[in-house]
Amino acid sequence: MTRQDNSSGGTLPGPETGDRTSPTFRYVVGYGGDKRSKEAVKLAVAMARAFNAQLEIVCVLRADDPYQQVYPPVGDISPMLRQQASGWLQEGLELVPDDVAACTHIRTSPSIAGGLLDAVTEFGAGLIVVGAASGKYTAKFSVGPVADTLLHRASVPVALTPRGFKGTEPITRMYAGVGLRHGAQRVIAETKRAVERTGLELVLVSFLPLDQVHGKPQQAVDAAREKLREDAAEIGADHPVSVTVAQGKNLKRTVASMDWHPGSVLFVGSSRLAGDRQIFLGSTAARILRHLPVPMIVLPRGANNPSAPNVDDFHEGGRGMGGAGLDEEEVR
Repeated sequence: MTRQDNSSGGTLPGPETGDRTSPTFRYVVGYGGDKRSKEAVKLAVAMARAFNAQLEIVCVLRADDPYQQVYPPVGDISPMLRQQASGWLQEGLELVPDDVAACTHIRTSPSIAGGLLDAVTEFGAGLIVVGAASGKYTAKFSVGPVADTLLHRASVPVALTPRGFKGTEPITRMYAGVGLRHGAQRVIAETKRAVERTGLELVLVSFLPLDQVHGKPQQAVDAAREKLREDAAEIGADHPVSVTVAQGKNLKRTVASMDWHPGSVLFVGSSRLAGDRQIFLGSTAARILRHLPVPMIVLPRGANNPSAPNVDDFHEGGRGMGGAGLDEEEVR
């Protein structure tokens, strides 16, 4: 496997591996040299191994605003910034093991989020991986301005890395949030494709905070479990699928009640406010995110046209992220 450092033009050779097919997908990893960026690389490595992807590690430098005057005047510092970014990317590349293909890139854009979205188009990527916001936060997840923009503009899935993510466990389980409403046929179909492609264990989960239940709680739990079993039956008995209803006094305790597997990720979908094939992080998913101990992957909303390509196919050549899709309106 060859690792390419395009920030400086050099090639970092690694051992050839004959037991792995060429990468099927490409993932863009936002990198800024800080601890959170390194955690994002670790998540990207775990996902690349699970879904057979190549990593495009991108450091975006802000372009100068020609209408903004700097005082006192300074000379051109772009060579210094590029040198610093190149050093950061080299550190990031060293986190990638030899069995994962990875390249590094420096790009310039008026905004970091815009630069990452441009990189998705440039590389035909099917996923963006970003770290938590830097700063003194106590929650596992903290969405900074870059992630916030991506979660409302991206047309590909966005993977959010929890604070302190170690990446020591391979991804072996996918959680998919499925709600009580009917009409999730597209969600189940995409989930089935993901299981067939990867062979990973899948858990269909319904979040049921009891403070939002009208009527008898046990009836709501039974109804949720029955709906999940119907959804699991659509996927088929030949695949490792299980169901669980997470419940608690409120949403925080509902999320905490789950026995989250160390090597797992949670897939959620976009709000009904999202445009076709666009991400829009809904309020329910945002609230779950605050209490989640595992990575969350937010998927774009499917096209309104039911005959349109699915999440995995909306790039030319069928380059997608290889995961499951579900609608945030179905996560309750």
